[in-house]
Amino acid sequence: PFAQRSEGCNGSSPRVRATTDTAMSLFKARDWWAATTGSEEEFAPTAFCVADLDNQGGPHSAKIASGSLNGLLRIYHPRQRDYKAEDLLLEQRLDHPVIQLVAGAFVPGGERTALAVLHPRRLSVYEVHSQSSLGTYHTLAKVFEHQLDRNAFNMTHGRFGAGAQGTAGRESICVQSIDGTITVFEGESLAFTRVLNNFLIPGPWLFSQRMDCFYTFSSTFEVCCFKHASLTLAQSDDAAGGGRDGQPAAQSQRKVSPDWSVVVGEHVVDMRMARFTKNLPPNQMDVVVLGLQTLYALREGGGIRFQRRLDMQPSCLCVYNAGSGVDLSTGGQDNLIVCSATGAMMIFREATLIWSARHERPPIALAVSPFGAVQGMICSMTERGAVSISYLGTDPPTNAVGGTHEKDLDYDQMDEEHRRLLHRIREATTVGMGEPDDFINLRAQVPPSCDPPEERGIGEDAGHSGLSCTVRISLSHSGATSRDKAENVTLSVSCTEPFFVTQDAIEVPVVYGGSRTPVVVPVVFRAHAKCLPTIATAVVVAVYANADGDPRTARCEFELPLSLVCRVIPPVKNADFKLTLDTDQPPTSLPALFDDVLNAPSGGADMASKAAPNVLSFQYLSGPDVTILLSKNAGRYRLQSGSFEALWLLASELRRRLISALPGVEVSFNEPLPLQEYFDLIDTHFAHRLALVAQHKDLEARAQQFRVVQKRLLVRFKDRNPSPLSNLDLLLSGTFDQLMALAAQAEETQAELARASANLSCGTQLINLLITLRFELDAANAEALSAYLSPRVEDSLDQGWEERTDSALTHLLRFTLGKSSKDNAASMALPPMAMPQDVTKLKKHITVMCDRLSKGGRFKQPGGQ
Repeated sequence: PFAQRSEGCNGSSPRVRATTDTAMSLFKARDWWAATTGSEEEFAPTAFCVADLDNQGGPHSAKIASGSLNGLLRIYHPRQRDYKAEDLLLEQRLDHPVIQLVAGAFVPGGERTALAVLHPRRLSVYEVHSQSSLGTYHTLAKVFEHQLDRNAFNMTHGRFGAGAQGTAGRESICVQSIDGTITVFEGESLAFTRVLNNFLIPGPWLFSQRMDCFYTFSSTFEVCCFKHASLTLAQSDDAAGGGRDGQPAAQSQRKVSPDWSVVVGEHVVDMRMARFTKNLPPNQMDVVVLGLQTLYALREGGGIRFQRRLDMQPSCLCVYNAGSGVDLSTGGQDNLIVCSATGAMMIFREATLIWSARHERPPIALAVSPFGAVQGMICSMTERGAVSISYLGTDPPTNAVGGTHEKDLDYDQMDEEHRRLLHRIREATTVGMGEPDDFINLRAQVPPSCDPPEERGIGEDAGHSGLSCTVRISLSHSGATSRDKAENVTLSVSCTEPFFVTQDAIEVPVVYGGSRTPVVVPVVFRAHAKCLPTIATAVVVAVYANADGDPRTARCEFELPLSLVCRVIPPVKNADFKLTLDTDQPPTSLPALFDDVLNAPSGGADMASKAAPNVLSFQYLSGPDVTILLSKNAGRYRLQSGSFEALWLLASELRRRLISALPGVEVSFNEPLPLQEYFDLIDTHFAHRLALVAQHKDLEARAQQFRVVQKRLLVRFKDRNPSPLSNLDLLLSGTFDQLMALAAQAEETQAELARASANLSCGTQLINLLITLRFELDAANAEALSAYLSPRVEDSLDQGWEERTDSALTHLLRFTLGKSSKDNAASMALPPMAMPQDVTKLKKHITVMCDRLSKGGRFKQPGGQ
């Protein structure tokens, strides 16, 4: 069906791969005829049509019409190759921007072709008349015109209401405005106006004559269908009531909902009706939808029949008839042309790309029509209004990448170069990149306990305890001489609540190399009493540029002293939560393990002398206390507290200090896992999330009510004849008070959620530690456990810790810890991470994970798998 001309090259049409790079297309579309506007006008993609506009008839009757946003209408009649002055039949200024052009039987009788021109605020229908009194010239005669109440976006036409038998008679026009209003005109009369429901932005507007329905694209990424019968039924309902607000029934507006919709999940560029897919029954057609990344073929009654992923950004779509001799087993009666924003034209026959060519000027509109006694010529228009007629030439482009035949290829030299490049690649991948010669070393000098009172510089108040810890960060340059230096070094300090720093960004002007003394920067850490500490690790990162200007970073990580967040108190006997850690070595004295906390200024002057060798009690700044009891005969350490989450930091510290003080010691946990206590923390955290969501919904409702009352009051105040307020002022004041109360409650709930998140993080780290000790997990498996059961508790209104953790555990139990291949072959698609109604499923997954770990399951095998 396409004109394929060979100029210096013979052969059949090859199939090439779709690509977004026009320079990589093997063939290019060759111009047969082209015309430019000669001005800086802009054109809409829909302001272009090809038809027999002057009703001349015959095989050479196709005309090309284009309209610009400057209001100029041009009609061309290409008769032979290359543009001639007489090819421009008509050029007329319409004084209004041209949005869309369509040709159809819009005049009475339905026998002659007319041109419908859509402007922002009017719809005009013209006839093109040919005059031959003093030479042939063309004029534009207006048949009728409609003024539009809203700004128009696009239009479609057809014999509405006639169904599949509507092949003759006058056509109607349906205009879609930018606010979702559709207006149907039947000749000079306004038929009805409707408003699309849930409308945000307009999309393509298409009519199916066989189904007698309209198709469009909504802002919810759905293709929607509106049957004409539903629209007329809505009109009949309005006519029975005489319209709204006393308006005539034909001008009344009523919101209508689609009869069906299909989610495509992306923006739609264009839609067309075609017989595109293969094995299509004779009485059916496809709704071809061109998205930004996918090409769809939908059934007329809804549902996706075909889809193909596109490796380019499409700009326009064209449907053409494949011809009478086409093989219907390979596709439908119609083929598609999809053009990219870079000018690559792809011709598809269903899923097969049958041709690819590039266009010199990327088009925004395409059409296929016979010109110059040649069938299948491609007519296109650019965004500047340049119109061209092309055929698919088989000459490779002159700038195509390829070898030259002027000299013979030296294959031996090519092999030698290939071996040399492979050798260089092996050296680069095996040796790797070494450390740069000029870099900065960071070292942290952490004191064993808090600063003395005379060095703190700030007293205790409600915000923090008054304790401080000054960590000295030393920066040294690796350069050998004093000329080596790093300038404008920025130190960034980060830590986790309740720790904080007085200055989190510190500028160091210069750091010299050689034997100079390192630069020492003091960083003061403090802690507040709002929540429990989840981790005592702080990180310092140095950001700088080397002598060549390349960015470099250096990182230092260290542990803050325990005495900054807790102090030793007299022994506490009563406790609700207890756990015991066992060791395989004789016990060591608790005061010797925690001498830094006992001798800290916060521990009291006499606590070190009064401390018993087998019991120590600690109290956090936030209030909870933890007691450590030491068995006299065996290496057993019991930790007990009135708060389950408070056990985490002391248990971790006790294990770390035992491993440091007793080389080769094995720490284990042989009691049942305290899962119920951990589940209570999850319940508390999730309850605060639910409360916060409910309060946000109440806030939205009250805010909407507040805005509605404000609008009504403004209307009353602006009225020249003010009416009584009817207690609207009292309603506004009461709504404002409710807004303030709800906002205060939401802030309080947010603070409670932050504390619950910190408690859940501590409980998660504690349960991970106990699982590691209980099932003797190595370092790799312990790290994997923290990845699945993450202690990072970060929540938002859309997604929280419970959803992420449940999704991770679901994947873990299906694949890594699956019982059998049947579990591994379960559905690959995980459920969406939406906020659940409860956490029962999450608790079950945690229990099942612990059960499978107890039976020998592991996240990673010794081989690293």
